[in-house]
Amino acid sequence: MRDAQEQLPRLIRRLILATANGLERVDFRAGEGVQLGGWDGITKATVATPWVPCGTAGWEMGTTHKVKGKADEDYKGRSASPGPLDIGQTTFVFITPRRWGSKAAWQAARTAEGKWKDVRVLDADDLETWLETAPSVHVWFSSLIGVVPDGAIDLDTLWREWSQATSPPISPALLT
Repeated sequence: MRDAQEQLPRLIRRLILATANGLERVDFRAGEGVQLGGWDGITKATVATPWVPCGTAGWEMGTTHKVKGKADEDYKGRSASPGPLDIGQTTFVFITPRRWGSKAAWQAARTAEGKWKDVRVLDADDLETWLETAPSVHVWFSSLIGVVPDGAIDLDTLWREWSQATSPPISPALLT
């Protein structure tokens, strides 16, 4: 579970950097950084994508199987204490790597409250679609979880296999 908590922000950061345009700010702590307080991520973009809203967005993530409970907790907490963000000018984004059948209803109810500029939810199906638009991130993440996408190989694996096909192995110095 801890590995998922540490890697999810890294995955989202990589997806944003690979697919968004007009980025002015991308702050996502990953690894041990997730233990620090504050938002899981903050973005500012001048161009909207299906996943990254235009303007400022505060991102919260939850890996627990109690998706609605985590979303409610994060939404309530950030609405009461948004830190440096102006909630009227900020989109609240909640991400879960799990499928959430009632995400649209939850999102609509929170949006209707009118506290935030907008409210968005991305679940496992959205993340899968997002990964399909970012092949380099897809290969990196697939390798991380021990899955090889059809017809793809990451550069580290390619180098390892190619360079060790000879005896002795080919060194990087030989190529450079």
